[in-house]
Amino acid sequence: MAELKNRGLEEVKALSREDAVEIMRQAGIVGAGGGGFPTYFKWKNPQPNLIVNCTESEPGYWADKMVHREYFGEFMELFEAMKAIFGIEQVILGVHFKDEEWFSRYAENANGLYEVSLVPDKYSMGEEKTLIKNIFNEDKGKWVPRRVDMPDGSKRPGLPLDAGHIVNNSETLLNIYNALFFGKPVTTKFLQVFGPDLELKLFETPLGSSATELIRIAGMDIEAQTGKFSVIDGGPYLNEMGIESLGEGDAYVRRTTNGFLVIPRDVASKEYADIKTKQPEEIISLVGKVSGVNLPLGGRFLKPATPLISEGDEVRYEQKIGEPVDEGFSIGVWSSMEGMVSFMEDDVVAIAGGAVPQEDVRVETEAEAAR
Repeated sequence: MAELKNRGLEEVKALSREDAVEIMRQAGIVGAGGGGFPTYFKWKNPQPNLIVNCTESEPGYWADKMVHREYFGEFMELFEAMKAIFGIEQVILGVHFKDEEWFSRYAENANGLYEVSLVPDKYSMGEEKTLIKNIFNEDKGKWVPRRVDMPDGSKRPGLPLDAGHIVNNSETLLNIYNALFFGKPVTTKFLQVFGPDLELKLFETPLGSSATELIRIAGMDIEAQTGKFSVIDGGPYLNEMGIESLGEGDAYVRRTTNGFLVIPRDVASKEYADIKTKQPEEIISLVGKVSGVNLPLGGRFLKPATPLISEGDEVRYEQKIGEPVDEGFSIGVWSSMEGMVSFMEDDVVAIAGGAVPQEDVRVETEAEAAR
């Protein structure tokens, strides 16, 4: 049955395609690389090639490389399971030339499960069509077509599936692993908090966390800097304005948030295209360490899920709070912290926990990083 529960490798491999897809839907998995397209819908129409986007092209980012270092065994199991469930013929990891050493274990342990393809060290490699073109290089038959003729005589832009590919980024695949093997829904996001005046911290943080709270935990004295900085949701290239004036508004961690870039106000983010960051020693978990979250029931491509809770309810961590609807794209929504539903408005569920002494969390975070 398509339920979220613990499964061993052979149990996962025995799942039907329909059940595996429904597990992705219920677990709330969307493209974590920035696009946010519902992952389950891609796998309704499996293709011969799974392209793993490991390029993480934004300057200063480390999360993809760290995730592959920390969860190498999990990716190995997932590739084996996905080949069995979906009949995948090739799993290809698209990796920047500069990151070849980070992925050397894959090259050494492929065993026919996958291959590593090195691509140029350019920002644009994060775009699916560009990545595919560089992976297959001279084999133009595997490039995504520019246009596709429709039965009614119209044309639409080509998609990876038109060339036999599905592209998922690293964190998206790790979320699939957690759902299929552990029955774990998506409640957290890997992201970096950094800036020209803020040393990078790599967090696994609850979805819906406050950007201001994370920046304070990362070490910035926000009160002393009020009005001097903006917070960019993203990196120097691909981003949206998170907080125009830090200390005078807030933003929240979305399913597609990969970083909060803290830069001086009125300076263009691309001015930091050459930003250098120090490799983080570890991924620091903030689960249970934030004071509250604001969780959307829908967003972008997604129809809002039906709420399963009401204002004033006490909820547990990883409790299901939104049931996907049948029309359009919709996914399950799960609580990213323990606490009380403080308000529900405009398809957003706010959950407040006990007051968290942020200075204590910051000190603990710095101690963990030092270790």
